[in-house]
Amino acid sequence: MEYILITTSGILIGITGVVFGGSMLLSMPFFQILFPTLSYGKILGNIQTGSLARGIASTITTRKQLKFKKLIPIIILFILGSTSGSILIAKLDQKYLIVAIVIAIILSELSPKIAHLINNKTRYIASLLIGLYVGTIAAGSSIMLFALLRTLFPEKDQIINAKIQARFIETLGLITIVITHFIYGNIIFPIWIFWTIGSFIGGLLGGVILKKSAKLSPKTQQIYIYSIYLIALIPTLIKTLK
Repeated sequence: MEYILITTSGILIGITGVVFGGSMLLSMPFFQILFPTLSYGKILGNIQTGSLARGIASTITTRKQLKFKKLIPIIILFILGSTSGSILIAKLDQKYLIVAIVIAIILSELSPKIAHLINNKTRYIASLLIGLYVGTIAAGSSIMLFALLRTLFPEKDQIINAKIQARFIETLGLITIVITHFIYGNIIFPIWIFWTIGSFIGGLLGGVILKKSAKLSPKTQQIYIYSIYLIALIPTLIKTLK
């Protein structure tokens, strides 16, 4: 029953994440409720296996549009940051999740306002810092990654291309993050298997739904994201206040 719940939740969160966003902030409270004794590192490590599955799926479909040679310096620094970040939190207690969630919420709100600070001069240090963030928290990093890749692909007709390159770099970082957590014993079989299967299916279904659905109004998007913040915070606050 537990594994059916993991798979089903992976599908639902995968669909929601692709269509609306916020998959990491939805995944954290789910894992926290279902596995109250797992460490922060184990929660994040197993969640990231699902993110990796979705990233691989999207990379396969867009592989011919990748500009690998142009991305090499960013890839190296991003992977260095993401690996370092995952090592830092590999053995942290679950109580630190509230810090991660609060930081994720703050950064999600600030990202559109600070993304312009990433430019040709700050590109490489930003690559390292974003990688570090993805390795330690990960939630809400897509805006910063997109801003980073826009410094390489600045033209208006290159927006989709920048998104493709950003997803590719994120996927490479996720590979090293998952490997790091595996080395530290955080990846738990069969949790990650069922979570990955659900996330992959959810990612595929979410992509189909996204193509056919109309865009949400700004007000609806705002209500949704604030609801996600609340969902992410409630289990952590309850546990902290006990």
